[in-house]
Amino acid sequence: MKTKIAILMNDEKYLRSLSKFISSKITDCEVLATTEVRELTTLDLSSYNLIIVSSLLTEGVWLKALPVIRKFQNFILLGMQDGPELSETIAQKYGAAAYFRLPLSSDALLKSVSEVLEKSAGKVKIPDIITKDFIETINEFFRSMDNYNYYQFFDLKQDCTIEDIKKNYIAMARKYHPDKFRNVPSEIKTMAYEITKRANEAYSVLSHPNRKSIYDKMLSENKDLKRFDFRMKVAYEENPEDTVQNEQARRFAKLAKKAMDQNDYRSALTQLKMAMSMEKNSTYLTKLMDEVKKNLGMS
Repeated sequence: MKTKIAILMNDEKYLRSLSKFISSKITDCEVLATTEVRELTTLDLSSYNLIIVSSLLTEGVWLKALPVIRKFQNFILLGMQDGPELSETIAQKYGAAAYFRLPLSSDALLKSVSEVLEKSAGKVKIPDIITKDFIETINEFFRSMDNYNYYQFFDLKQDCTIEDIKKNYIAMARKYHPDKFRNVPSEIKTMAYEITKRANEAYSVLSHPNRKSIYDKMLSENKDLKRFDFRMKVAYEENPEDTVQNEQARRFAKLAKKAMDQNDYRSALTQLKMAMSMEKNSTYLTKLMDEVKKNLGMS
């Protein structure tokens, strides 16, 4: 199997040099060299044996990119001269297989890369959970989940308790959490991710008293309803800001409403602009904005 190594750093000259060096020294090796973290997010990162990453990146320090870096099987951290002060202890604390401070010895780096690849070859295996029965189960559930409303998704009746919802959500999250499927075929990984994503969506509605009451009302009016549309026009008087999906946008909406109640429409205008930049096409935010502009004499 071909070895796959990624290199991430903002110094393009050093990036090219290091990429050429690794390619020439590691047999049957595919090297991806990039200065952009976002380029990595489009790839199946778990299929890469190793990433060599600079402590200073285009987007800032390496810690900001750590959630992406940790999706690789291993990473080696290079401490740049203009980057943050680090030590091998700190690097290992965050999961680095090795740490080097530039300028470094090419032979030392190559030795470390070889050791990481050897250890990786012995560690990578398909998790025990991936049996024939499990593959059939996840395939069937994934194909069927669009036919389920949130209660059916958790295998619950509509009169269930919040404890029942939480219990079944946790069980499903444990069963299908993407972290358990790092070294599996991509199609299984994708199914696990989509199931977990839908579980989080369902739980965010059913565990929230106000959202649950809206959803239950929708189900009573439309038995074929499956998912909750936060942007639907619903007769809902208690907390209409809950129709705003984005958490930060919802917070700004609440601040805007509070300012409006105090006739501080200038402040409300600022808060609403922030909210609407984070969530587009919200009927509730548009309604508030229209009211604010009217009171400010804006057309």
